[in-house]
Amino acid sequence: MIEFRIQQLAMLCKLACAFLVSIFFRRKSLWLISERGTDAKDNGYWLFKYIKESYLEVDVRYILSKDSPDRKKLAQYEADIVEYRSFRHCILLWRASHLISTHIQGYFPFVGLGLYVKKHFRPYSRKKHIFLQHGITINRSPFLEYSNTTIDLITVGVRPEYNYFISNYKYPSNVVQLTGFCRFDQLTSFQTKRQILVMPTWRDWLFVDSEFSDSDFAKQNISFLMDCRLSTLLDSNNINLVFYLHPAFQKHIDVFNRCKFNHRIIIASEKDYDIQSLLKESLLLITDYSSVFFDFVYMKKPVIFFQYDLEKFRQAHYANGWFDYNFSFGPVISSKDNLINTIKQCIDQNFIMDKEYKSRVDEYFPLRDTFNTQRVFDCIKRL
Repeated sequence: MIEFRIQQLAMLCKLACAFLVSIFFRRKSLWLISERGTDAKDNGYWLFKYIKESYLEVDVRYILSKDSPDRKKLAQYEADIVEYRSFRHCILLWRASHLISTHIQGYFPFVGLGLYVKKHFRPYSRKKHIFLQHGITINRSPFLEYSNTTIDLITVGVRPEYNYFISNYKYPSNVVQLTGFCRFDQLTSFQTKRQILVMPTWRDWLFVDSEFSDSDFAKQNISFLMDCRLSTLLDSNNINLVFYLHPAFQKHIDVFNRCKFNHRIIIASEKDYDIQSLLKESLLLITDYSSVFFDFVYMKKPVIFFQYDLEKFRQAHYANGWFDYNFSFGPVISSKDNLINTIKQCIDQNFIMDKEYKSRVDEYFPLRDTFNTQRVFDCIKRL
């Protein structure tokens, strides 16, 4: 914690120096886009790419760390890539007219500092702050209330989410825009493999290594992946299974790498695998509470919810939001045995999504097109 405070203090000094330097530059219309500062694979990346290909008149930059595995994806735009937490990054924070990110103020070197500076420093608060989101918000989080973020624009993916931001988070109706996500444009065309994708979300109470390895989360998932019945299903049906830990838990990946799983089970590192590619090529998604399932059902492919710790998750991580998993897009399972049986049923049905769930997809996504990024761009331009 002391080291983190020192880093924050050093960054404040760098920002102060950058502010003094920026005074000598003319302010202009400049869009600064980021995700977490270390990646380029989500709505921020697709918006940046779209602008560079379609709207050359817009002056846009993308924030990305020098050692990011995604750097090669943006090689052709190298001149417009700004190194995360560099002095140039700090200067552009003051000069840019539009600050855009998939995470709350992900363009800022430290999120907590960004919210504080926005509320208390007028030159920074006058800028347009746009939140693209990195997932559809379904769980209740006081952090996202409008009084805490005071952003100028948030883009959402489905109508119930739009209503929730206005009624529960108290956002002005002109701040919330139902556009769909930029990355959705890539989900209308895909080819599948004989592959199952397992993507559990993170838990707020599990960050210390010793606690993680001995946690119910690790034990439940390892027990499932080690089960001989699962191995038999994979082998007999020529199916691979990719287990992808949430980015917040990727640092614990060795807990799973140490296990001797069936040769068809892949423990995926975020350095080597792209989430959207995995979603597009997989036949079945197994998750717990992650809203990543919206991307999957957008393609009308089956999903299973494995929720063995629902009560603790609601008490310690996120409270209930607007979404009811029991009336959603797939079966809710609480035991490993039922999970494996349900996987077998999906295989037997050739991974076809039930009509009941398909009809809900149509209700949630009345616009399943390739114009999500255009709608997002138009909303930002109108600011």
